[in-house]
This record gives sequence, structure tokens and C-alpha cells, in this order.
Amino acid sequence: MPSPDIAAFLRAHFKSVWALELLLFLRAHAKTAWTSDQLVEALRTSETIVSTSVARLIAGGLIADDPKGGVRYAPASDDLSRLMDITQALYAKKPDAVRRVIVTGSATGLSAFANSFRLRND
Repeated sequence: MPSPDIAAFLRAHFKSVWALELLLFLRAHAKTAWTSDQLVEALRTSETIVSTSVARLIAGGLIADDPKGGVRYAPASDDLSRLMDITQALYAKKPDAVRRVIVTGSATGLSAFANSFRLRND
């Protein structure tokens, strides 16, 4: 199980494993700016997944728009960079543990939404 700070980082920044995969791809190719179309092709995913992930990662300070178009890996702080170092190492060693944290983090919102429709016996 990831440490509490890494688990919180994962839940805050990644609503899907695809978002983590996208960020790790951008990190591995940090010197290149990637357009949405290029990311769709390189990652073999949908435009919706790419656009949603990119918007969230920009908002989270993990990637930035490039002046020439596209996006690139650019953590906004040393702390975010450190958390990504740890996340990447952990994902390489224990991918299932990282995936579980991401999936359960995103399921929490769905569970809360579903629970709002439950009838109470008050």
C-alpha cells in the first residue's frame, strides 16, 4: 500500500489509470510538446480520455501548455516533482497497488452519488 501522502497525491491528481499513463508518457518524453492528436495516437486511447486527463493535469500543476502548441511534462513545484519520482518508482514495482488507490479514489465519488439516492428510514 502506498504511503498516505502518495495515496492522497494519487487520489487528487488521477481519476483514472489512463491519466497516470498519460503523465508517465509525457514525463518520459519531457523535451517534446505533444498535441492531443499525437497523444491519442501514441497512447492508443480516445480523445475524451486525453482531453479530460490533460485538463486535470494542467489544473494540478503537473503538465503545462507549450508555446508551440501541445503540452509537456512540467511540474509546478519541486514537491510535485518529488511525488512523481516516488509514484513512478512505486508504479514500476507495485502497479496493482497504485491502480487500486486510483480506482478506489474515483469510485468514492460515484459511491457518494449513488448513496444520495438511497431511501432512509428516518
